[in-house]
Amino acid sequence: MPKTGIITFHRSYNCGSMLESYAIQRYLSKIGIENEIIDFSNIGQRKLYAIFFECNSIKNIIKNILLIPHKRRIDRNNAKYEEFKEKYMTLSEEEYYDIKQLSDTGYDIIIAGSDQIWNITIQDGDEAYFLPWVHRAKKVAYAPSFGAKNILVWAEKPEKYKTWLDDFAALSIREKNGAKWMWELTGKSAEILPDPTLLLDEEEYDKLLDMHIYSHTNYIFFYCPSFQNDICKMVKKISDKYNMKVIVWSTKSYYTRAVYRYGFKLPVYESPSVYLSLIKGAELVITTSYHGAIFSTIFRKKIYVIKNGGMYGDDDRVKTLLESIRMSERLISCEYRDDYDYLQTVNYEIYEQELERLRKKAYDYLVKNVKTNQNIVDNGILV
Repeated sequence: MPKTGIITFHRSYNCGSMLESYAIQRYLSKIGIENEIIDFSNIGQRKLYAIFFECNSIKNIIKNILLIPHKRRIDRNNAKYEEFKEKYMTLSEEEYYDIKQLSDTGYDIIIAGSDQIWNITIQDGDEAYFLPWVHRAKKVAYAPSFGAKNILVWAEKPEKYKTWLDDFAALSIREKNGAKWMWELTGKSAEILPDPTLLLDEEEYDKLLDMHIYSHTNYIFFYCPSFQNDICKMVKKISDKYNMKVIVWSTKSYYTRAVYRYGFKLPVYESPSVYLSLIKGAELVITTSYHGAIFSTIFRKKIYVIKNGGMYGDDDRVKTLLESIRMSERLISCEYRDDYDYLQTVNYEIYEQELERLRKKAYDYLVKNVKTNQNIVDNGILV
């Protein structure tokens, strides 16, 4: 049977990255596409998720000093991410860390995406995700993101990226700005498709929950990767108003940014399964995170996405997401209002309708661009 390879950020010790990797693989399998994730992770990615930061600046040295007492805890978290990867993902037999090692031998289709694999400014970015190493297999992009970085602005030689993108048989993208930049760079239209995490139902994610963590206690789950002080202060006021504890995410940021001074708590350990469990069990989710917003809606939670600096500029990732599922009212500015009911019920009726539309669009795209190579079956994916 023909085989599809997926290349994405599956080895990132980041819940959004790992869960989108799981979701695209699981969804393809559900519609009858044999696939595996190509086990590629460059040196930059491995350094990015190491326990300590590179000692290449005074700032990083100070961060490392702050992290030394918590090394054991961070190491345990990383091990939990590895456990999730090994348990829930099907990977290629070979492991790769350099583009020169990659080959499309044995594959009929290579899918690039999703996540910020086309963000050329990040440490774990790599030319490998533009598939210049694929010479025979069909190249298909599934909802990759430029990560709010226009290649025409940020690349020294944008023409090489244009050449690589021109070679794709099917192009799609995750955000509106990404579609605009794709047209400006290549003159080609790219469909805006939903993140793969939206393609699976809540019941699929229930199978991944860590039942040692999951509970129905009265708490706010708060995840803001940058942990900006103004946002933390707003969350603190909301928690005080409702007398609710706050559980946060990201151990390294918790200690290097002294988030503990707000009285917020970390889970005992971290993994994608714990992340899902804490979102599902929360009374309220407050986040600036793209995938934090997605999983809050999948579990039909009360949620607010707080605008951070990037959302006022080119970063339309969250805005595109919330517009696509008709939940733009859940995006609010960082301004606490004592007279506002932050625990008001969320109406998910329109969301349900939009979600079905987005899933059908994704299904149709995969049928159109993969069906010629594989036999796709409908296992109840569509109504």
